[in-house]
Amino acid sequence: MKRFSHGCTLDCFDCCKFDIYIDENNIIQIKGDKNHPYTRGIICSKGKKHLDRLNHKDRIYNPLKKVDGKWIEITFDEAISIIADKLKFYKENYNSNSIAHYYESGSGGVLKSIQNIFFNFYGGITEFEGGTCWSAGNKAQKYDFGYVKGSSLDDMMNSKNIIIWGRNPYNTFIHLMETILRAKKNGIKVTVIDPIYTETAKKVDEYIRVNPSTDGALCMAMTKVIIEEDLQDKEFINKYVKGYDEYKNYLDTLSIEYLCKECGVDIDTIKRISRVYAKKSSTIYIGYGVQKYTNGGNTIRSIDAMAAITGNIGKSGAAVNYANRVYPDILNLDPYNSCDHADNKRYFNVHSFADDVKNSNEEPIKAIFVTKANPLCRWPNLNKNIKAFSKIEFKVCIDMFMTDTAKHCDLFIPCTNTLESEDILYSSMCNPYIIYNEKIIDPKYKLMDEYYFFMELSKRMNMKDYPLVSKEEYLREIVKPLSKWNIEIDDIKRDYVNMAFDKVAWSDKVFKTSSKKIEIYSDNAKKDGLSPIPVYIKSEKDDIRLITTHEKNSLFTQHYLDDDKISIVYININLAKKYKLLEDEIITLKSRNGSIDTKVKITDDVADDVVHMYTRWANKDGNPNFLTEDISSEMGGQVAYNETFVEIVKK
Repeated sequence: MKRFSHGCTLDCFDCCKFDIYIDENNIIQIKGDKNHPYTRGIICSKGKKHLDRLNHKDRIYNPLKKVDGKWIEITFDEAISIIADKLKFYKENYNSNSIAHYYESGSGGVLKSIQNIFFNFYGGITEFEGGTCWSAGNKAQKYDFGYVKGSSLDDMMNSKNIIIWGRNPYNTFIHLMETILRAKKNGIKVTVIDPIYTETAKKVDEYIRVNPSTDGALCMAMTKVIIEEDLQDKEFINKYVKGYDEYKNYLDTLSIEYLCKECGVDIDTIKRISRVYAKKSSTIYIGYGVQKYTNGGNTIRSIDAMAAITGNIGKSGAAVNYANRVYPDILNLDPYNSCDHADNKRYFNVHSFADDVKNSNEEPIKAIFVTKANPLCRWPNLNKNIKAFSKIEFKVCIDMFMTDTAKHCDLFIPCTNTLESEDILYSSMCNPYIIYNEKIIDPKYKLMDEYYFFMELSKRMNMKDYPLVSKEEYLREIVKPLSKWNIEIDDIKRDYVNMAFDKVAWSDKVFKTSSKKIEIYSDNAKKDGLSPIPVYIKSEKDDIRLITTHEKNSLFTQHYLDDDKISIVYININLAKKYKLLEDEIITLKSRNGSIDTKVKITDDVADDVVHMYTRWANKDGNPNFLTEDISSEMGGQVAYNETFVEIVKK
């Protein structure tokens, strides 16, 4: 049986390293690489499902063109001609930025993003900033530290106290979960803070339920206790922190009673966990749900500030971990200088897509390309966004399957499964290793590989300076900056390469802010029209809040291709009694944006006046994004999904 090296391309914290096996009958097996220092042979069911998607009966292999509302098969040559003609026409008659490109991280790998290079050479187009995932937290940590770094998972074993804040690694982060369980077994205190009693919370030492959107109030209450009881690290503050006095003065304006009432946690619990946090080497792992509110960025900044004030940064066993961006700054992700050609690039906001398209009359969007994403399933306020998307003149989707987005397009281009494509892969969330992905099998058609499709399109358009080079040569250029550490592409192919040299983030205490300190007071935030210090912004609570989170067995809808079930909403028993709801009853959830039918599951895992749904549901199933708000966090342009309020209607 032949073994190949590969990494998981799902948009996940783990970025697991695989061993792929093929026997004489070409039967493929996916197993975790037991020798990999990070993966250690542990992979989840989602990673194994790359094989299911590779061979799925509904996978599309030929380009499709919509004619009179129906799809017809065309050749790759015809598809390239159609796109080339459209791109030439729109550029000549409008501008290159009349083309929009929306992409996410649905399939990782550097060369899976070759479209970005192509559109730069085209002249620069309309792209999107903000995001559906982590952007408020990233912006917050850039204000505070100047960059986003995380300590290694192994360093958690040096902690005395671990807080998992708004994160459910049981579902989303298998290696963090394994580390948490090891830490607990070794006697390290593990606490989960979350509005939902998650499977992770059920397996740790203590669970603290916080009211949705009030994590900042809880953190500020903890920080007040730490300061009032003189538990702060004064030496660390004096050396490495800017803005302590300004923040303390702000906290003095907030009563502990007010903050306790806001977050729903009693004062005795707050005092107890604050003392433990301040007196011991403590690690906090922050989840992305924490920042999916209109106050989400300030919440992350308040957690950073508490860590700074207690000296729980830059020391073994002491960290505040959100993400770990290693490779974007040390790889050459644009080796042929495509950005020099992108004079007309502009940006729309993800959360305001429909409004931005509507208001772009002077420089209208005439065409949109969607790659590595399914926005008409994942964007908020879907009724509004589907309507705006449908009005765009020419719409192209590149995918393996007829997704909810692809159904609304005019042209469908099939692409490769990760097992059919050579690439390199890295994560900016946790795993610090860069991985070489061998091509395991050939795709049915060469042009299913985006690298070759866009190369052929560039030829058809006589695109000047476009890199007509092999994948091997392109990858060598990308990793060339690593040569200063004597790392070449061949080293990545045959070995485990980790370019995160410090297991402890910020161990040198040299922060990438203008002051070279942790900036609780950020001049950059002030310049951006924000409060320079973290502040608590009270959420305007309505009746019943909808919270959406990730399910264990799929990233969004990717791994439920054969599913045909109505969606499920999880409701507290008190709320069920109030509305006289029964287990498995079909109800209607309504917001000001739309309505869905969904099935009730009664549970004590959610609080009163909260309903919980997973993000796994396709549109036909009762997707909660028909309900969610297209509003953003106060910084970073993060979609504030959790600021959605609903009504329950019995059928």
